Amino acid sequence: MNIQRFIDRRKELGYSQSELAKGICTQATISKFENNGKMISTKILTQLCQRLGLSLNDIFPSEADSDSAVRAELRRAEFDLITTEYDDALGILRSLEIDQIGDKQIQMEYLFIRGYALALSKRDVDEAIFCFDQILNGYDEAHTTVYSPLAYVGMGISYQQAGNFDKAEFYFSKMPERLKTNANKDVDSVWKSLTMLFYTGNFYAARNEIEISNMLLQSLINLSSDRHVTFYVAQAQYQLADNEYSVNGKTQRFSELISDAFAFARFNRNRNLIKQIDLYAKKRV
Repeated sequence: MNIQRFIDRRKELGYSQSELAKGICTQATISKFENNGKMISTKILTQLCQRLGLSLNDIFPSEADSDSAVRAELRRAEFDLITTEYDDALGILRSLEIDQIGDKQIQMEYLFIRGYALALSKRDVDEAIFCFDQILNGYDEAHTTVYSPLAYVGMGISYQQAGNFDKAEFYFSKMPERLKTNANKDVDSVWKSLTMLFYTGNFYAARNEIEISNMLLQSLINLSSDRHVTFYVAQAQYQLADNEYSVNGKTQRFSELISDAFAFARFNRNRNLIKQIDLYAKKRV
């Protein structure tokens, strides 16, 4: 039984034992499980694992589960994507023998992360578009999984990075209504919803459509608060601060937003964002 995997994942996501237990069990139940290995019911453990984005196979690994190690590495890469460590994410992906994996979901997860990392780092926008095209016109032609809306946003990011805002608008414009109806049953789906909300909100800010941008970013913050996931909050607060500055200048609200952004960036140890916010704030003193 791999209890350490459970503990590491909880800490990685910033959950306290009490926060993780909320609505499922008591804090004492988790404490006894983590510290003493006291077994809990399968029903409760399944719910806790779902909240952490784990499967029971992660806690009770078997040799037959050959994909579990790949899934774990992809989770690491997605976390690097969220914290803008694009080189690290791509490095993890290069270490995987993804062609030998037959699971379609794993393939789409790989393509989603690779496409975003390539587009956001401006390494290879054409290759990023090809990654998303494989999802939309190959693995998920019926557009029934979360990877299709992720691919739409990825296409938008790619064209935005290439300076083609009209094409980017075509893809981003599909997202606001879809984002409202996207299910957020576990941590992984929450992460993906936050990713789509942030980059869509970021795009509309770049288009100076501040009202739409603010609506999407506030939805991100609300979802983050509801699900106790903080990793995108700093970036959202930072963009909201920039939106406020572009409309009203250096107001009290601007100062509060930039302060909150810096605090969350430090809390999440997002080094790149800390530097970015610090430089941005100094230019507006």
